[in-house]
Amino acid sequence: MALVVRPARRADRSAIVAIGKRIWQGWDYVPLFFNRWLRQGDFWVAELDRVVIGCAKATELAPGEWWLEGLRVDPDRQGEGLGWEISRRVLKLTLVHRPTTLRLATADVNRASINIIGRMGFRLLSTHRFLVGPARGRESGPQLRRPDPVQTFEFVTNSVECRATHGLMPWTWLFRQVTPEYIGELCRRGLVRGWPERGELEGVLVARPHRYFPRDLDISFVHGTKPALAAFRQYLGGLARRRGSRRVSAMPTSRAMEQALAGFGLRRYQGIRRVLVYEYALADGAGQ
Repeated sequence: MALVVRPARRADRSAIVAIGKRIWQGWDYVPLFFNRWLRQGDFWVAELDRVVIGCAKATELAPGEWWLEGLRVDPDRQGEGLGWEISRRVLKLTLVHRPTTLRLATADVNRASINIIGRMGFRLLSTHRFLVGPARGRESGPQLRRPDPVQTFEFVTNSVECRATHGLMPWTWLFRQVTPEYIGELCRRGLVRGWPERGELEGVLVARPHRYFPRDLDISFVHGTKPALAAFRQYLGGLARRRGSRRVSAMPTSRAMEQALAGFGLRRYQGIRRVLVYEYALADGAGQ
């Protein structure tokens, strides 16, 4: 039986959904993104004897910045080395684009994926906590301004959190490089709030809809003085109330951000101790 890895088609949806229902306690995010990934391309399906037994996705988040996710293998075919073979082929297909960076993330409990990731030549880049907590829907506090993108970029990149993540910013199991362009995009979309004090930026909050459950909230970054953090707590309460959010999540690396989030009511998720972000060792910053 020859394994075939080909571009996904609309007709593959039912097979991918069926696989997802038999992993991760019956819930999988891949079906949520199926149509979007089809439009984007680089969404790959694996077949054995014309039967879909897996999939994987590569996405260009920004020019040259590529991300791998969504590796799935039919539970009935696990233990046959198919996860490794699908990963190897999708990696080869992605390197054709000559990425400048290539990353992925997994949970520390996913030992099979960690083994494959290491065999493919990825190295551990950063380690994150997985925090969750109930949304506290209170009235909004002080008015928080949308900060200047240039000031915001400087504030974020000079923070202990950004240094600890090697310049990455999480968003629900996806990690992007912090660049002036990316921060500018977040500011334009109204996802960043700042706390000014005496004309200076004393705090920054990046909060946005959860990727899988859009009514809920995901905190990508928070850092600032005690007055800034207090204002951000009130702001999040009002935002959660208006959106009807039930839960807030975050993936911090530094102790400082974890402590700030603890003040927001977020605690470590019991099922996952660490979220691991890996980077592929590219030769001279280009695809091999």
